[in-house]
Amino acid sequence: MSIKKILIFIVVLDLLLVIYGFFKPSNWLLNSQLAFICSLFVTLASFLSYKRMIQNRLEVGDVDSRDLIDEMDDRFDLYDEKEEIEHKDLKAIIKEERSKFTPKKSVENLTKSIRGLLNPLRLLSYLSLFVSFMYLINSHSFDVGAYLIGLAVVPIGTLLGSIYSSM
Repeated sequence: MSIKKILIFIVVLDLLLVIYGFFKPSNWLLNSQLAFICSLFVTLASFLSYKRMIQNRLEVGDVDSRDLIDEMDDRFDLYDEKEEIEHKDLKAIIKEERSKFTPKKSVENLTKSIRGLLNPLRLLSYLSLFVSFMYLINSHSFDVGAYLIGLAVVPIGTLLGSIYSSM
């Protein structure tokens, strides 16, 4: 999936939104653009945060033992079992799967991903979303529909861009 194609879809959708906003009251355009900018900022900050976290894991050597061919042949790790599932009863399968998710592993996973969650750029992006929302409410110019449409531009543009780039 090409990030360039996705960004093109996002920009085109926003330009269409701006053109549509010229025919609406001025509050509508302000709401949609503030929401769009904050949504884009949150998305980019999350992307960069998780990208950095993955790069750090790769540098440390904390990677999955599966190779590229395993990943292509069995994307969801369905055929890794040594024994056939049909021969096990359901209670044994559930017990085995629950044993994989211990509190120790949950804490370990949390500590690995906490740096991505508490990234300053990501926190700043969520703060900007909150501040813009509060500004619009306090200035009595908040338009729910326009704000939600502005927030939806980035996810919809990402979806359309990824569909287009996979064709």
